Amino acid sequence: MSSLSPRRNSEAGYTLIEVLVAIAILAILAAMVSLTFSSTSRIVQAIDEEHGREHQARICLTRITEELMMARLQRRFPWSARNGERDGRPADLLAFVSASHVRYRPEVPEADLARVLYTREGDRLARFSLHNLQGLVPQAVERVDLATGVTALNLRYYDGALRAWVDEWDGQSRKSLPRAVMIELTLVNARNEPRTFLDWVVIPAQSL
Repeated sequence: MSSLSPRRNSEAGYTLIEVLVAIAILAILAAMVSLTFSSTSRIVQAIDEEHGREHQARICLTRITEELMMARLQRRFPWSARNGERDGRPADLLAFVSASHVRYRPEVPEADLARVLYTREGDRLARFSLHNLQGLVPQAVERVDLATGVTALNLRYYDGALRAWVDEWDGQSRKSLPRAVMIELTLVNARNEPRTFLDWVVIPAQSL
């Protein structure tokens, strides 16, 4: 009977090498799972950031487009578009009168016409507005930052007479509005990766 016990012990137990191999395999599997989870998490985060950046850009372009499509020719407040640069990147300025009823603050009364100005200040796309243009006492200029992470704002204007795109537009000397406007807005994400969003706006003929 005693001669059979060593065989039973060897068959029932594990050697130290087998235990170490099993631990090593489990450690490798755990590391692979951890890396996969971390990589997946980073991908999901990057996708969310990209969607957020695209959503922010589209909101800005839509608001600018809506006001440009309702642009009006005003002698007192002529169209003013200047080519600008800050930190070696485009920071153009565009000011015009619009009949668009876009309100950014609910406490501000709606006006028939508003003088609006768009420009890049630092890493922000800023919108300035002046309402009640026909009033004797002008209201204070209001500012709203439409986007952050902005590294470039580039605007171009289509001259129907010359059939060419130009970088600036002086409404006082031209006494007309451009036929179209091209908007290039560049935003960066958390990794400082730039992406440019592009849109064209046709100024309706009745606004000229």
